[in-house]
Amino acid sequence: MSEELITGDKKWYSRILHYLTEDPTRSVRDIAKDMGSYRQKVWRKKKKLEEDHVIWGYTAVVDESVMNQVMYIILMKLKPMSTDLAELMKNRILQREPAKQNVRLLNVLYVNGEYDLVVMFTGPDHSTARRYFDSLRMAYDEHLIEKPVIIDVNLSLMREGKINPNILKIFEYVPI
Repeated sequence: MSEELITGDKKWYSRILHYLTEDPTRSVRDIAKDMGSYRQKVWRKKKKLEEDHVIWGYTAVVDESVMNQVMYIILMKLKPMSTDLAELMKNRILQREPAKQNVRLLNVLYVNGEYDLVVMFTGPDHSTARRYFDSLRMAYDEHLIEKPVIIDVNLSLMREGKINPNILKIFEYVPI
């Protein structure tokens, strides 16, 4: 992170980030107006956040069910990190392995806790998800402590900080 972000006006950066996470399509002009500032100043600070990779990019939150897709989560317990494991993780993502198997990666998280790797993805059906799951198991086989777990998601209540506009669908899961 640059020295400017560390010593700069953190409130400015926090406010800009708040507006962008709330609506990444919002114009710099609108953000500046709401902040009581100048468009150019907000643009420079936003650009700095992008250059320093505080902001990696912008995305759309998709309702997979509307697109006839299903979301899945894979949980993996791995042996301690090694150069080989780090290379495998990096290469599978950079070489777009999931796209070759008709799945769309949403998130891949290296975490602390009971599991070490969390993979969230969407696919058109359970057989496609199963093929991707099996390919992941085979690719990571020598690094696994135990067989990974796959979960299919019934409903996203909130993703990427956005509340699902169809959150009331949760009541469809209440037993009669």
